[in-house]
Amino acid sequence: MGEVTIRLNRSGLEQGRMWQAVLAAVAILLPMAIWAGTERLIGSTTQALDPDEAISLQSFPVDSASLEFHVPGEGWTTGVGLSAQQRALSNGRTSATVEVDANVDSLRTLLDRRSDRLTSSQVGLAATNVREYENEESGLEGYRADLYGRDSAGSIVVVGNGKGAAASLIVLAPSDKLKAATAGADDFVASFKLEGE
Repeated sequence: MGEVTIRLNRSGLEQGRMWQAVLAAVAILLPMAIWAGTERLIGSTTQALDPDEAISLQSFPVDSASLEFHVPGEGWTTGVGLSAQQRALSNGRTSATVEVDANVDSLRTLLDRRSDRLTSSQVGLAATNVREYENEESGLEGYRADLYGRDSAGSIVVVGNGKGAAASLIVLAPSDKLKAATAGADDFVASFKLEGE
């Protein structure tokens, strides 16, 4: 075996290899700088909602169903997003997710799918006590289930207009605020205006 001599420069790098170190530093720092600048330009990624503010949703990919609802009470915020089908809201540690769907044949099947998706993504959360549901103020009917977890509780509600359009609502709150989450679900559904098929 032959001997190899490696010559180092003042920075401790191999002579003639400084461009590689500079390129690696640029590759790491440039995306970070672009991300920070974009966040400054866009501003906050959450938007405060006014009490009783109306929110409109449109089903996707088939846009034959629409939902309009009002935010119940004060303190609700929503993330800035591009989804016209779903909206996630939060009020402190209480969260609400509202979604609209078209061409729904079975509200019970939709409730089961929504609850399965939720309980599989949040360990320790279970949907129980599935029952028929009717909201007298909005005139919408469907199904409701209770959600229980180690440190959270809430409701999942799926309602339809009888023509194929359906809206689902998931409200989760800390376990000690179960009554507020249940009342919150009723307040949301009372303002639902569901149209289409």
